[in-house]
Amino acid sequence: MTLYVNDQFKIFSSNNTAITGNVVFILTGQFSRTDTVLPATITFENSRYTELQLEFPVNFKNEHKNGVYYYTIQNDTDVFEKGLVKLITEPGGDNGAVEYISTPQTENRESVVYYRPEY
Repeated sequence: MTLYVNDQFKIFSSNNTAITGNVVFILTGQFSRTDTVLPATITFENSRYTELQLEFPVNFKNEHKNGVYYYTIQNDTDVFEKGLVKLITEPGGDNGAVEYISTPQTENRESVVYYRPEY
């Protein structure tokens, strides 16, 4: 499942219809094994699926959080669903790379050979 995080609030749909209570959505990094606990609110529920509104931290989309995470949907006593989720944030954060822009003067430079030994 892919989750595009561009805002502070995001809708997440689950096929589990037994989700009740004070629900949290926990993201666990596959490498670091650190948890990010996100509050979740049930916005819609029927006999087929449940929609949760996830509340991300304010600057979450500006950090380097792109990747695949384990997720858990649970309340205080029960675990309702576990799985993998791919997070894509926009713009994805700054990595410090400087873009190289070539100018027309340097685009077609060719080397000049000044000395070529004969063997």
